[in-house]
Amino acid sequence: ISLLSNSGDQGDDDSVYNSKRTAMRWGKQHMALYEDNVPKARGAVSSHSTRLESIIDEKSCLSLSWYINQIAIDWVYGDKLQRKGTIKHAHSNVCADNMGHDGRYSLGRPEFYGCHGGYTQHWNLVVETNQIRTETGKCLMNDHFWHDVLTLDYCHVGHAWRWQPVENDAQMGYLVYKDQCLEYRSENKLLFMTKCNQMQSQQFVFQ
Repeated sequence: ISLLSNSGDQGDDDSVYNSKRTAMRWGKQHMALYEDNVPKARGAVSSHSTRLESIIDEKSCLSLSWYINQIAIDWVYGDKLQRKGTIKHAHSNVCADNMGHDGRYSLGRPEFYGCHGGYTQHWNLVVETNQIRTETGKCLMNDHFWHDVLTLDYCHVGHAWRWQPVENDAQMGYLVYKDQCLEYRSENKLLFMTKCNQMQSQQFVFQ
């Protein structure tokens, strides 16, 4: 865990090997974060770390995000990501897509689109602000005209989201905004928010 705060000391090669193995145990998204913080670790590959990576893949190990949200729910650790990845409807193959509205001057409404894992479907839920952001920093919030529709705009104070896990399920959850839930409607590709009813239309996987 201390690796994620990055003390700045990269240590000797043995320390890097050991710390990299520790980071790998938390899942690949945090392995990437660790390598960004400790560039020396990018080339620190050993037979043990290679084997560990294959085990992580084979066992479908849960990420540190899961641990934070399911176990260490009281752990506040600064401006770090609570969740990062695609927002996929749990019961169909569609994902929230920014549709190219994440540019500097491009504001607009995201849509549900077939999942492809590309850049336009990458989202970040930041612990410190509870905002859902695109990779370029635009925030997901309610539209100024259609109040039950979500749009992308410049981030401001507020616009806080909350991840509420589905009971007895480690993967699925509800995305709650102003006491309303994100909802997928197959007849309309826009992102709607409506009264939370715990129906399948409001269940998502965010990872």
